[in-house]
Amino acid sequence: MKRHALLAVLVCLFSAVTAFPCTTFVQESGHHIFLGKNLDWDWDDGMVFINPKHIYKFAIVMDVQRAARWTSKYGSVTFNQFGREMPFGGMNEAGLVIEDMWLDGTQYPQPDARPEVNMLQWIQYQLDNCSTVAEVIASDKKIRLENTPVRARIHYLVCDATGDCATIEFLDGKMRVHRGKEMPYHALANDPYSSEAAYLEAHPQGNDTKPLADTDSIPRFCRAATRAADFRPSKSTAKNVAYAFDTLNQVRQGNYTAWQIVYDISGRRIYWRTRSNHKERSIDLNTIDFASNQPVRFANIQSNPSPSGTLAFHDWTEDGQRAYLEHFFNQKSLKQEVGDVTWMIEPALLLLRTYTAAR
Repeated sequence: MKRHALLAVLVCLFSAVTAFPCTTFVQESGHHIFLGKNLDWDWDDGMVFINPKHIYKFAIVMDVQRAARWTSKYGSVTFNQFGREMPFGGMNEAGLVIEDMWLDGTQYPQPDARPEVNMLQWIQYQLDNCSTVAEVIASDKKIRLENTPVRARIHYLVCDATGDCATIEFLDGKMRVHRGKEMPYHALANDPYSSEAAYLEAHPQGNDTKPLADTDSIPRFCRAATRAADFRPSKSTAKNVAYAFDTLNQVRQGNYTAWQIVYDISGRRIYWRTRSNHKERSIDLNTIDFASNQPVRFANIQSNPSPSGTLAFHDWTEDGQRAYLEHFFNQKSLKQEVGDVTWMIEPALLLLRTYTAAR
């Protein structure tokens, strides 16, 4: 059990909370491809990780006999709240982006012969191994999402450097994909995509400019989908990014929106803002050495760049991870929700010692 304490942390956290409203969309025209994400959530702490490639890994699941094993093919930048290897979303060096949102109706597959990964490490697995949406979809023949008693249920929006994008959901125990002609609207919120798309098709007036009065998924989907369809790229990347942030602001849930992230897929750059730090920050994947001889690096998601504009990343260490997790798990609001889980930190660090560069 000690080897799988990170999953236990995830189970404790997600089992104790209710559904959260998040929104994603893809605005795309020609070679201008951007994916936007609002994370609506109690806590806005987090770590931005630089994950090198050619690292041997195994899945963090309850049943070690069923754990998937792989060697990362691509380096990536991810946004994590529960520590290394458990991203909420991210982009790899090939331009593949994956983000997750809550979906109450999710039903994960029953155990079978496929090795398994947990719901968040599934994102890391795809960023490690895939460069296209097609490869992500094909991975369903190789791995399976772990079916656990945890109440958390999520679905995913995926986009690659060609502009191909898809929604990936697990309904009735099987992967369900909307892509191409089956994905007329490039957005996703917290209802099954088919329900959201059907509503907007029947109510094109559903996208208005009035402030959103509640957390209902459908109005947010309609607003984001219509804004994405109306996107007309500028020669200025800054203006295109600003349009994406404006869309995120139009579907934000007041002070409940914790993170706002815009992925410039064509430019391989990521921009973000947080509830605690409204300053826009960014990271350029083109400047990162993802080689396996480079250490895992991270930055606090709240940190500001230096006067030169460079965001300082630090080598990942057990002490650094320990300090972050101790701060995160000792928050009063989190303890009120899930109790004291700080005892899980040391076993979690023990697990991560086993990840090594492939030879």
